[in-house]
Amino acid sequence: MPLPERMRPGKVSSNKINELSKSAEMILSKIDGGSVQEDPILVTMMGEWNNQVVYPYTFSDFRDFSSWTRAREFTRMAFNLERFYPDYTWSELIQTIKFICDSEGKESEQNFALSLLERNFNGNPSDLIFWPDSWFQNPEMLHVDLSVDEIAGYLMAIHQNDE
Repeated sequence: MPLPERMRPGKVSSNKINELSKSAEMILSKIDGGSVQEDPILVTMMGEWNNQVVYPYTFSDFRDFSSWTRAREFTRMAFNLERFYPDYTWSELIQTIKFICDSEGKESEQNFALSLLERNFNGNPSDLIFWPDSWFQNPEMLHVDLSVDEIAGYLMAIHQNDE
């Protein structure tokens, strides 16, 4: 099940993703080569890169991305800016949680969907989905397999209590 239509990240051409992925790798290479954060060439490279994306990255983002993702996914994530939806519906919440639980889409889309939940619902949605023992503060809940409806219900209950 895809993300709700109005909540999907914007489309970016594969040429732009390729171009910026190569630039991100060049920035990382410069950092790995010993450039410091204040290096004028590095500052210019990062500035040019950040001027082309929705979500700008910092020195530490460029320095560390290769430890958790590829340059292409890192670049895609820079175009995904989650919004707050005051009218987030039950069916949209179900769709978003199902998208995450079914591991649909690319890594950047999964990251976006989690960020969307985090932005719109209190109570640490990612812990509820992936680490229910932590969310419930009960070690016996580690292997509990919550349904999509149960996850949505807990998020809505927390959300309503916080309003």
